[in-house]
Amino acid sequence: MSKILYYFGLVQLWLVLQVFVFKTKTYYEDDSKPKRRIKGSAIMISNHASFWDGIVVALRFFFKRLHYVAGDFYKGKRKGLKFLVSVAGGIFVDRDGRSFDFIEKSKRVTAKGRSILVFPEGDFKSAYEPEKFSTGYIMLAIKTGARIVPVVNDFNYGLFKRVHLMIGKSIDLSGYSDAELTKEKIKEINGEISEKFRMLFYKLKRKKAERLSGRYEFISPKKGDVIRISVGAYHHYGVYLGADEVIQFGHAINTPGEQVVINAVTLRQFCGPKIPEVRVIKKRVVRNVDDIEKYAKSCLGHGGYSLANNNCLDFANRVTLKI
Repeated sequence: MSKILYYFGLVQLWLVLQVFVFKTKTYYEDDSKPKRRIKGSAIMISNHASFWDGIVVALRFFFKRLHYVAGDFYKGKRKGLKFLVSVAGGIFVDRDGRSFDFIEKSKRVTAKGRSILVFPEGDFKSAYEPEKFSTGYIMLAIKTGARIVPVVNDFNYGLFKRVHLMIGKSIDLSGYSDAELTKEKIKEINGEISEKFRMLFYKLKRKKAERLSGRYEFISPKKGDVIRISVGAYHHYGVYLGADEVIQFGHAINTPGEQVVINAVTLRQFCGPKIPEVRVIKKRVVRNVDDIEKYAKSCLGHGGYSLANNNCLDFANRVTLKI
């Protein structure tokens, strides 16, 4: 009965949300082998910003019966809502930590070939980029034997917008057992998966940025502009906030062995003897200046430089563009 109600509700949501609000476009970590469906059971992990996040994933994997882990806070007057969440596939976790029956429920679900959606960040997040993951999903994957599948969401909801998802390669933890897992090992695994998820987030942002074109001119920069200088066969990019503050990822020429991080320098330090070019692009695709400044400064000290998906231009695009 619950399965019938689940798909009845999903069809209604498809007709309204998928067609008019989500219009989901999906990318894959492995572009050469896109997999439209997930075979067998999986623990899907995704970033979290609103109530819509679980719905957009459920609609994307329409033919995969999806359950999700939810905090057991639907008590008292919320019991009616708890019933609806249960029908939708909710597996409730006792937030007081007195019961672990959700693990047994998860085992029964995955044994049927179904998948479970987990939001490792916890409650709704308003951060610009994915935040630190809690480790519960790792134990859930090991206990159930299900693979972990990262699903990155850009939260681009709206009538005149389009949601984009990035599906990562599955992660197999079946080689681990409870006896092998120390707190340090779990922390290490979580760090590796969190970093992989962040890189998928950057890859998704790069794909969206590639659709937007701009040109560069020798004009005076304004706060929030992307500027660049020529360095041999390539360009180095930064976000201009003022003559005393340009935020960049690394430097025009990085010292061998240097830890490349996002840092702030003066315009003179950024350019040296060269004159910077300023990006000219349609204003409607650019964040407002205050948002650009806040985002750029929140990234100071971050590393993870990658020529493929997280270089100085990728950073400047993420900070300044509505992608």
